[in-house]
Amino acid sequence: MSTHKFRWSKVYESSEEELVTFLQNRNIVDVSRIASSEPGEQMQQTAQLDSTVWCVEGSLVIRIKSASISLQPGDAIRIPAQTAYDLHAGISGFVYYLSS
Repeated sequence: MSTHKFRWSKVYESSEEELVTFLQNRNIVDVSRIASSEPGEQMQQTAQLDSTVWCVEGSLVIRIKSASISLQPGDAIRIPAQTAYDLHAGISGFVYYLSS
């Protein structure tokens, strides 16, 4: 699996309720909700399993090695297992869901 950014919503103003329905319809059940209201907050993580970050509110930048990938509501990114990455919150923080 390689890193891959995609849109989970065709609607510009997607909502958290829309994402929850989307995940349920696809039987994606191993999901965690993560939120930050702190602009510029940084989190370092390592994907233990193949994972997907689903952006639902605010914005965030994911840095993997030297690449910076911006996510807005309706965007998602697949991250391979054993990949270290940094998350940087946008100006209004973020809410994202993480599935594996």
